Formats: sequence, structure tokens, C-alpha cells
Amino acid sequence: MGKKNNNEIDSFQAWCHRWGRVGTVIALAYMIALPFIVLGVYGCMPTLGMVFNVATFGILLIYIPVGFSEAITYTPILGSASYLTFITGNIMNLKVPCAVNAMNLTKKEPNTPAGEAIASVAVAVCSIMTIIVLALAALLSAWISPVFELPAVKTASGYLIPALFGSLTLGLFASTNTGKKVVKNGIMGVIPVIVIVALLALVVRISSGGSLFGAVGFIIIIMLPIAILSSWIMWKKGLIKVVDTEKKSPDSTARK
Repeated sequence: MGKKNNNEIDSFQAWCHRWGRVGTVIALAYMIALPFIVLGVYGCMPTLGMVFNVATFGILLIYIPVGFSEAITYTPILGSASYLTFITGNIMNLKVPCAVNAMNLTKKEPNTPAGEAIASVAVAVCSIMTIIVLALAALLSAWISPVFELPAVKTASGYLIPALFGSLTLGLFASTNTGKKVVKNGIMGVIPVIVIVALLALVVRISSGGSLFGAVGFIIIIMLPIAILSSWIMWKKGLIKVVDTEKKSPDSTARK
């Protein structure tokens, strides 16, 4: 019997990729066709000049790079769960944190059959819960809307996304209890990226009073190779180390 090729995917992963492609095509067809159907029914189909103009290209310059950067960034983490994640949306602020935390809690590695199964379940449950919460919010909007107008709630809501991504980032870099390998001092690899982005934001703020928000997609695409290169250089210099996970001795296990 020959050895199993490490590049071969599990039957579960193959099933997810096969039906994920089918679901993605159906979802894209639905998303593209529905606006045309509505516009056709109500007789308000816009002309090409109304669709393709300077404002449209300005929006595309933001969202096309963001789309590419999200696919490049999150697909290695999610694996075959990427199909359901990208179809249902709320990727950065909901689906990715849920999938990453689920894999961390179950001590499963990304890009493994078990890890992708856990990520798929986490994304699916997250999507169902989102629908339930939105349905309840719509039904109870008349009663709960005054709560969101409170000054304290408005102030706190502005910190939700930074707090979410801050905890997610620290979890990704500080996690050393999953997988066969442990990356020590991995956070040092993104220090050059943080410094460059901070300097760019400072220069833009001082020179024009603006921000980098409109160029987020381009910044992510540019910073990804810089982060990879800086991490590789620090690894070669010995500042970042990749070591085997320490195995617990039988004696220490027996004492617990």
C-alpha cells in the first residue's frame, strides 16, 4: 500500500468544495438577477451612463481591493468553510471571529478536516443565530429602539468593532496551545506593518486632514507581502521561532 499524499483532501473537504462551488454560483446568480428583476418589474431600469460613472468607479476602487484582500486573508484560515462565510457575509466582524474561536476552543488546526468541519459548524450556527436575532430585533424594534438612543449606549457601540478585532488579533498571535507547531514572538512580524500604517495615517491626517479609510483594500493588499517578508526575515534572524508543541509528560498528566 502506498503512502497517502499529504496534498489529498479529505472526503468531507471534497464534499464542501463541490457543494460550496454550486452554492456560490447559485448565490451569485440570485444576487445579480434579483436587482434586475425588481427594476424590470417596476420599470425603472437605469441606463449604462447612470450605472458606470465616476461615483461608481470610486466605490469600486474601494470594494474590489477589499474583496480580493478578504479572499486572500481569510481563505487560509477558514478553508472549505469560506464558501458559506462569503455567501452569508458579515465576515470580518462576525464569521471569522466565531470560526477562529471555535477552532481554538476545540484545539483544531486550520486547513485540516477537523478544523474546517468545526469552522463550518461555527459559521452555520452563527448565520442561523444572526437571522434569529435580526428577526427578533425587527419584531421588537419599537420597544428596544429607545435603548440605542441612550448616550452611554452610543458611546459604547463605537468601541465594539475595535474591541472585537483587538481580542481576535491577540488571540491569533498569543495562541500557543493548538497545532503541532508553536510560533514564538510571531507578533513581531506585524510590527513593521503597524509602524508603516501609523506613519501613513499620520501623514495623511497632517497633510489633508483625511483618513486612510477609503484605501483600506489597497493597504491590506500592499501590507500582506510586507508582513510576510518581515516575518520571514525575523525568522531567519532568530527573532521569530517555530518550535514543536511541548508534549505533557505522563507524570504531569497523572498528577492532574
